[in-house]
Amino acid sequence: MVIDIELTLNRFGFGKIAENKFQLFWLRFSRWNIPGKHSLSFEINWRAK
Repeated sequence: MVIDIELTLNRFGFGKIAENKFQLFWLRFSRWNIPGKHSLSFEINWRAK
């Protein structure tokens, strides 16, 4: 299972975004079931004007 945690500095939300994505305030959690792969990652994303 692959779990990805994103810190989104320009987006704020609460709830399910897609089948495998959930957002809680500025944190976005994603989960993929990929056979044979195990990973935990953290990203920081922002948008420049």
